[in-house]
Amino acid sequence: MTNTEAFDETTCPWNLADDARLLRRVTEEAGRIALSYFARDIHQWDKSPDNPVSEADLAVDEFLRTTLMQNRTGYGWLSEETEDHSDRLRCGRLWIVDPIDGTRAFLSGGDDWGISVALVQEQKPIIAAFYAPVKNAFYFAETGRGATKNGLNIRVSDQSNLAAARMMGDPSAFKSKKLWPTPWPEDMHTEQANSIALRICQIADGQFDCCVTLRPKNDWDVAAADLIISEAGGHLSTGTGRTLMFNRQTPLHDHIVASCPALLPSLMERVEPALARWRNAAA
Repeated sequence: MTNTEAFDETTCPWNLADDARLLRRVTEEAGRIALSYFARDIHQWDKSPDNPVSEADLAVDEFLRTTLMQNRTGYGWLSEETEDHSDRLRCGRLWIVDPIDGTRAFLSGGDDWGISVALVQEQKPIIAAFYAPVKNAFYFAETGRGATKNGLNIRVSDQSNLAAARMMGDPSAFKSKKLWPTPWPEDMHTEQANSIALRICQIADGQFDCCVTLRPKNDWDVAAADLIISEAGGHLSTGTGRTLMFNRQTPLHDHIVASCPALLPSLMERVEPALARWRNAAA
């Protein structure tokens, strides 16, 4: 099921420049709200096993939802911390939000978390922000206008050698011979970050070169990062090479591959047989 109506920009009272200013302002303020709870003894619980949430997540979510929806009547809403409603499928423009991506890191006092906000039109992000306050890193992108970090233009790396690449991901996951029929280079650098959006943004700015996760990710995990890495010249897809489409009935993506372009063939040479093995085992 997809949107029933295309978005008519001629009847919308707000242009993209208006939306960009609003998104930037509220994401910065959401970061300040999150920091007011950070490194404090706050109420936290598990939504499901090993899936923590806290009063900070809900406070940031409430601020973003109230501010964005009051300022943009008729836009849709999808957030990790808000009950999903099918009405969003009929919205030509939709806010997709993760109020704190990397809650586990946030609660442990780490720096690898942030606020992720994207504006999606006809199933593609058109404006995006990701703010990691402890790292003082504010990523921003608009379709066709490039990506920035703290106001400076960013670009993915030109790395083409997988053995020399900097991979964002769980180091132990890439050593499993059972999972990967085609092994990864033994000396490939791997480093973990709790926030998948932050991992992708750090590829966009050239700190890292690639990221592979075979775990499903939701729209709110990757919508903002999708536009940021794309506008920085990078690649983001599923493990089977499909472009991500947002605001579907089930807002879930099976797996994620993010990379600078030159590394993509080497990544897919390993991901595709791993997924084939996985499908065969399930069958």
